[in-house]
Amino acid sequence: GDVEALHSRTFDLILANINRNVLLADMRAFVESLHSGGVILFSGLYEEDFEMLNDKAMSLGLKFVSKNTRNRWLLARYVKNE
Repeated sequence: GDVEALHSRTFDLILANINRNVLLADMRAFVESLHSGGVILFSGLYEEDFEMLNDKAMSLGLKFVSKNTRNRWLLARYVKNE
């Protein structure tokens, strides 16, 4: 489902494998649905999109943990500050 499937629930882990534009547009809802100290994994975007993703994530209070790339695809891991 899309971000509407979250329905004000909170999670310890969120896997968001969607394209860059959707990730950026829905990131606030993902962060609001993540428990304090919870982990979110973003994927489905290219490694050259990392700076844009990271800027948005940091502005919403996420802490960068790590990133992996394969064939230009990016996986970025963040934790929600407690």
